[in-house]
Amino acid sequence: MKQILGLITLAALVGCDSGDDTAPVTSTSQAVHRLDKAFAGAPENFRRAATDASNALNAGELGKAVESLGALRTSEGVTVDQGLAVHNTMVMLEATLLERAEAGDAEARKAYAMLRQLKQK
Repeated sequence: MKQILGLITLAALVGCDSGDDTAPVTSTSQAVHRLDKAFAGAPENFRRAATDASNALNAGELGKAVESLGALRTSEGVTVDQGLAVHNTMVMLEATLLERAEAGDAEARKAYAMLRQLKQK
């Protein structure tokens, strides 16, 4: 039993490493960093879409961020690491959109509706 608890503790500590690119994204700056890192060596069209998503996130342009992430999400040829960066960013963005929409932000409501449509594809 102690061995199992030890392994669980070790796994939790390893999973909480801030350098772990598979851990949940909790901030815009972290999302931008992960996208930039994941798509640094990607083909130009992927890099451009990732840069567009990063710029939109930094500027608070929620709808544009959803569009750019959606384009990456549905692209063929995206690597596993790139897909994880997109997925984790979308999860963070969804939480942000829900929070803002509940606070009455009309742009967030519209972007959240776009995100929901994307998720249904």
